[in-house]
Amino acid sequence: MLFNPKPKRKREELYDREDELSTIERSIKKGVPLVVLLGIRRLGKSSLLNVTLNESPVKGVKIDARRVYSQLGSVPQSALAEVILKGYLKAFPRERIKEAIKGIRGVRIAGVGLELSVAKEVNLSEVLERINSLGERFVIAIDEAQYLRFSNSRYAELIAWATDELENVSFILTGSEIGLLEDFLRIHDPESALFGRAHVEIKLKRFERHQSLDFLRKGFEEIGLEVRDGGLEEAVDELDGIVGWLTLYGYNRYLGLSHWEALKKLKEDAKRLVVSEFSRLRELSPRYELAMKAVANGRHRWKEVKEAVELLEGKKIDDKNFSNVLNNLVRYGYLEKTVEGYFIPDPLVELAFK
Repeated sequence: MLFNPKPKRKREELYDREDELSTIERSIKKGVPLVVLLGIRRLGKSSLLNVTLNESPVKGVKIDARRVYSQLGSVPQSALAEVILKGYLKAFPRERIKEAIKGIRGVRIAGVGLELSVAKEVNLSEVLERINSLGERFVIAIDEAQYLRFSNSRYAELIAWATDELENVSFILTGSEIGLLEDFLRIHDPESALFGRAHVEIKLKRFERHQSLDFLRKGFEEIGLEVRDGGLEEAVDELDGIVGWLTLYGYNRYLGLSHWEALKKLKEDAKRLVVSEFSRLRELSPRYELAMKAVANGRHRWKEVKEAVELLEGKKIDDKNFSNVLNNLVRYGYLEKTVEGYFIPDPLVELAFK
């Protein structure tokens, strides 16, 4: 169902992402060692990743780096190794794998059910080498990969080594905090370990207006609900081309809410979600929230935003420090910088800060 609010897992549940899906599938088939999938929150990166792994003939495993970080406060090699090996155990005949990974330092498999134990001292590169030696192609997909920076391990260098040395291991990395992931990987930086390595980069875009309208029409047709074009136009005016919000609006209608009830509930839920997501930055400095409020209320030029924040704080702010605030908001995906100034790319995020 197009309006299913959970991340999609089947191709038929996706709408108009055939080009991106085909690019990823073609990259895997050709053995491209690294695919980077970028896009702001709620554009469907996780769904695209799920469908890729479910439908590709090449086996793989998905790791949610944000979840690992939230549970452990960092992303250690042992946590990644455990998820990778568990995924590998599910994908291939167990007895052959049991013999193949026997002897890896810090890894133990025992019992009829092949219970896996991974110690803190495990070496992830050794695990990847052993997987590569089995001769079967394997994809390691890391969702919200910018969280890999919360580690003592040099993951960018490890991925660079793997792309050079391991012909049977490929990586797909996604990130909604686009600038942070780009800063972490530094693929276009000559000083980076990943510079010059073979890779494919995909940037998910918001739906165009006609796509958003068509998505809603097809979704309502699928659930057998007749809607007026005026209601669809108003929904798209409010939600733009953010497929996550369009999906939740459609799901609210599926649950029996009227057009206005569905929009009202969505806006209330979205505000709570945005506030929760933004809490990490607010804890770093309340100035981030003030800058977002200034932009949400029509200040877009650097000088306008700075003057608005200074007025709210009641004091002058150093130019360099304020530039860092705006640059970080861009890196986290909350702002976009254009020739006209700074803008909030998500209409419900903008609404939450008004």
